[in-house]
Amino acid sequence: MKNVIAIFLISINFQIFAQEFQQANCYTIVVGRDASATGSVLVAHNEDDFGDFVVNLYKVHQQQTKDTFFVPIGDYQMPETQTNSYIWFETTTQKFGDFFVNDFGVTICSNQCSSREDTAKGKIDYEFRRIIAQYAANAKQAVLIGAKLIEQFGYNSTGRTYCFADAREIWLMAVVKGRHWVAQRVPTNKVAIVPNYYTIGEIDLSDSANFLASDDIIDYAIERGWYSPKSGEPFNFRLAYGSTQSLYAIWNIPRHLAGINFLSDKKFNYGDFLPFAFTPDNKVSIKQLEAILSSHYEGTDFQTCYELHKNPHTNTVHRICNAGTKFSVVVELHNTYPENNKNVIWFAPFNPCINPFIPIACAIDSFPDVFHLRPWQQAISQHYNQKTNSFSADPNCAYSVFYKYNSLINNDYQSKIYNAKKLKDSFERKAIKEFKASPTAKTSLNLLLDYYNLVKQ
Repeated sequence: MKNVIAIFLISINFQIFAQEFQQANCYTIVVGRDASATGSVLVAHNEDDFGDFVVNLYKVHQQQTKDTFFVPIGDYQMPETQTNSYIWFETTTQKFGDFFVNDFGVTICSNQCSSREDTAKGKIDYEFRRIIAQYAANAKQAVLIGAKLIEQFGYNSTGRTYCFADAREIWLMAVVKGRHWVAQRVPTNKVAIVPNYYTIGEIDLSDSANFLASDDIIDYAIERGWYSPKSGEPFNFRLAYGSTQSLYAIWNIPRHLAGINFLSDKKFNYGDFLPFAFTPDNKVSIKQLEAILSSHYEGTDFQTCYELHKNPHTNTVHRICNAGTKFSVVVELHNTYPENNKNVIWFAPFNPCINPFIPIACAIDSFPDVFHLRPWQQAISQHYNQKTNSFSADPNCAYSVFYKYNSLINNDYQSKIYNAKKLKDSFERKAIKEFKASPTAKTSLNLLLDYYNLVKQ
């Protein structure tokens, strides 16, 4: 097996390597509440975005607004002039990197998934998840709001899979450039992993409790020649709409395979069919998810090229924890509004193999000023300004400090990672102890500032 992989890797040319870094953006694991060691829904996500830009952390409170994109959905209709409050990780200059958890516990992140769509057009992109965070009261409603936006305005990117989770349900919504989308609910006793290709396969549109889709999702695939009913094969969204290059990419399959094999009760090999969702061998813990988000494929066949590189983040086979990782989060969703004060975001800036996961209580009222370059009211107007969002814009900003420290370790990874891991482990023990004793917003604020001051020295 190792020889086969080695030969395959050698055959990859530098052009494909360049494409890898453009397309291997983000990684998500979702765990149903019955598969979770905490008894809560868990969402784990690496946000991978290459480039010189900061991430701002905000708490945005309910606002009076006349958002032109607002669409009332279902039997729950948020007044048009009022939005949810939400925690917002703003990945400045990026259209598709922002991370949200609103006061209903609705958690939103995404993974790029290239589609084969080459004719459709769309208008909505950056606003998509922000609007959903502002108005969705649960995960399924998030899908329905997203569907209305896509069908009204069209989606302006090749494709993506959005994760919408709350304390009860998880939905994965795959969108395609233009006006096509499909969503599938993750069973409460299962785990699902999304790298950077579509994972939704066969769908049953008669089962609206578990599947939702645009009306012509199958007809359009037939029209484009992506699916033929005469084949006798059932319709498979992933195969019909997914880019062939991404479906079989060396930067996708190892990340998917490694995560499944870490947790599944059944072990898979390279080339096997990988399921949309699977049963874990044991209840999944937060620590296990943190370990996967920090993974460089240690102990697997895909570590074969490690000796060729001084740093695993720049290894030939794209790692889960990699050179583009801007932050990692593990979210535990225990309750919905108004009893959402038990929801927690475990946050690690940049590479989680270097930096600790710090607990952020979702009841937090605000973030320290040093954790954002400007007030949230100015964020939208300044979002795409590369100069003002650079790490050099404010060397004392938390993300600039974290970047400097993370780069210091990465520049001499082999000699510095041992002490970095000691620091990481020590701080995580401190954080767990203090947060367990007092799981409050005040404790979160203190821990965030403690780590900032620690690495700033």
